[in-house]
Amino acid sequence: MTNNMDEKSNAITKEMIKTQLIGSPGSILFALGLYGVFAVNGDAFIDFLNEPTNCYAMIGVGGAIMAWQAYRIFTLAQKRKALQKGE
Repeated sequence: MTNNMDEKSNAITKEMIKTQLIGSPGSILFALGLYGVFAVNGDAFIDFLNEPTNCYAMIGVGGAIMAWQAYRIFTLAQKRKALQKGE
């Protein structure tokens, strides 16, 4: 029985890692959007970031991806905790 629990725990861990890898572009988009809005003042290293509309869109999309990632990690952590309790 513990072998089955270990397999399920490892599967949950793999899903968490996959979720973090999928969600990492969201963090990058969010950070670049904030950089474009607050730091550049029209002198960004990419012309795309000089336009506030683009930056706001990046913040929105990145924030949505980060929210999905947080929800997914939270639910997977709850599953792992329930598995460790033996429910």
